[in-house]
Amino acid sequence: MPWWDAGGVQPGDPAPPQAPDTALGPVPTRRQAREWALVLQSQSIDASLELRADGWVLHVDPAVRAKAEEAIGAYETENVNWPPARMKDRPRHEPSGVVPLAFVALAFFFLFATGPSASDSAWFVHGTADARLLWRAPWRMVTALTLHGDGKHVLGNLISGSIFGAAVSRRIGPGGALLAILCSGFVGNAANAIFHRAQGHLSIGASTAVFGAVGLLAALQIWANRDRPRAARTGLLRVVELAAPIVGGLALLGALGAAPQSDLWAHIFGFLAGAAIGAVLGFVERQRAARPASRLGQLALGASALLIVVGCWQLAMMH
Repeated sequence: MPWWDAGGVQPGDPAPPQAPDTALGPVPTRRQAREWALVLQSQSIDASLELRADGWVLHVDPAVRAKAEEAIGAYETENVNWPPARMKDRPRHEPSGVVPLAFVALAFFFLFATGPSASDSAWFVHGTADARLLWRAPWRMVTALTLHGDGKHVLGNLISGSIFGAAVSRRIGPGGALLAILCSGFVGNAANAIFHRAQGHLSIGASTAVFGAVGLLAALQIWANRDRPRAARTGLLRVVELAAPIVGGLALLGALGAAPQSDLWAHIFGFLAGAAIGAVLGFVERQRAARPASRLGQLALGASALLIVVGCWQLAMMH
């Protein structure tokens, strides 16, 4: 009696033939199963998906199973490290409170020394950036950064300056950040004075330096993006990664620096000055990538920034 008859399998009969296994897999996700199906489709192999208890499988014709396994094996081998791991952006310096403390010092300078601009104290008489005095008293372009109109003015610069300044510090170190932000503010105020020289212009506030910090960050980030693996920055993606920091900086400039009562041109020139200085610093930092940052060098840069501010105020009070 045949094994498939109603009597069933008899002792000593051969085992019944097994149906050919047509399943490829399993794989844990439907997405991977669909990728495999597309690979097989490119080889003119039809496949159907099925969800089982152990994952997703693809069913193919037994006659082409070997070809299907070969195609999927080749696909997995070619894509074993794809997509490449995104390289994390790791700042070269540890977090530091030096730059935020510098902005806190500006707030104390306002509270216990200068007071608001409405007081017409000697600090404002000698320290305000005056476009007509740019060439005779260039130190005013620095002293003006330490003067503020009122408490709201100084508080806004304290908060934004601490945030952006701390970020710059992670890139080039606390001392380097202090000096670079100060130089950005000076160049921004000088450019603003030149721009308004014909009609005259008075300016105070650290916001020029704050937007200098934004420009510094944008330029330094462009250099950081250039160091990503080539596979991760080709074609349109490369253009987007290189342009994104500048676009982001301009967006911040528009969002934070275009208030009706603000000195928009000072903000613009501060941002441009910071971007230019940041481009140079980014190139220098890239050449020094293998060298550890010098704490003594950072201390010297920070001390230089402090001495410049103190020296400019001494000159201001003498004239």
